[in-house]
Amino acid sequence: MGSVKEINCIYIPSANTEVTARWYIDNLGLELTATITENQAQLRIPSGTSIFLIKTAKPTTLNYLEVSGTEQSALTLEVNDFHILYLRMKESGANISDIEDNGSCGLNFYAYDPDGNKLDIWSGWPSK
Repeated sequence: MGSVKEINCIYIPSANTEVTARWYIDNLGLELTATITENQAQLRIPSGTSIFLIKTAKPTTLNYLEVSGTEQSALTLEVNDFHILYLRMKESGANISDIEDNGSCGLNFYAYDPDGNKLDIWSGWPSK
C-alpha cells in the first residue's frame, strides 16, 4: 500500500511575486531556483522542499481563523540560528511578533510576508 513520503512543494498566494520572493530570500535565506515571472516565483528551502509563490487575481492569504477566533498560519518553518534570525528580521523592519516560549515545544515567533501570509518561525524541539 502506498503512503506519503514527504512534502515536495508548497504553494503560497502572492500579489507581487518579485517583491515577495525578495522578502523570502532576504529574510529567510531561501534560494531562487528559476527566473521570477509575473505569475510565479520558485524558491527552495535547504532541505529540498520548494515554495512556489503564485500570482493571484486579488489579494488572498493562507491564514485562517480557528474556532476561538485566533488567526492561524498554515506553515511552520524550523530555522537555524533562531535568535540571530529574529534580530535580523526585527532590524530589517519585517512584520514579526515577539518571541513566544512554548516550553517543551520550543520557541517561535510569527512573521508576515508582504502579502500578509502568516508564517510560524520555530526554533525546533528544545534539547533535553
